[in-house]
Amino acid sequence: MSQASLRGFVDIHTHILPGVDDGAVNMDGALKLLRMAYEDGTSEIVLTPHYRGRYRRNTPEELRSCFEKLQTEARSQWPDLRLYLGNEAGWERELGEKIAEGRVLTLHDTPFVLLEFEFGCLRSHVLDGVMEVVNCGYTPIIAHAERYDIFRKDKSLAGEVMAMGALVQLNADSVLGKRGFGLKVCCRRLLKRGQVHFIASDTHDPEHRPPLLRECFEYVSKRYGEDYAWALLRDHARAMLSGEWN
Repeated sequence: MSQASLRGFVDIHTHILPGVDDGAVNMDGALKLLRMAYEDGTSEIVLTPHYRGRYRRNTPEELRSCFEKLQTEARSQWPDLRLYLGNEAGWERELGEKIAEGRVLTLHDTPFVLLEFEFGCLRSHVLDGVMEVVNCGYTPIIAHAERYDIFRKDKSLAGEVMAMGALVQLNADSVLGKRGFGLKVCCRRLLKRGQVHFIASDTHDPEHRPPLLRECFEYVSKRYGEDYAWALLRDHARAMLSGEWN
């Protein structure tokens, strides 16, 4: 497959929305990241600013207003680039209720929630968080599962949360080994076991955390097969965003 034909990736985890978290600082920075992603072959992007800590102050109304401004700018430069809005929701008690009340955004108003934990979280925290979100009628997507100590140490945890109804997302830079060997090993294990549903960029800035979906697609395709790579970097995300997920 030629480089030019590698298009159509769908990125469900990004910090491109300007000035709302630790991602893009301003509109220029956001547009630079969008340009990098678009030129890398990404055609659909979910903007997922943090909901945790001080970022709880960003109300859904404020995020939607910022999103509309960015979308207007983006359409003038890349008419075929599709943007969506959501949150990366940090786990806390009663998170499910906050989602149901509309205080935390799901991904593009679907029943799917990008769910984040503390990197040093306990096994019980993960299970409690997944259970609460599922019991409130939503499907949690575990954000960058490989970055949590417990997922690297406990090889049964991914299967257990999947059995509860959760899905698993890995970061492209971790898969490629750019975040350390330990994270790469964890990604390799999860990929081999078929315990991954999405690979996303988790991009924050052009220099240290750029979008790398094309490089990751080539890596996964070579080692695990092209069909699997398309599923993780396009097909599953499209099904989720369009309401066709089974």
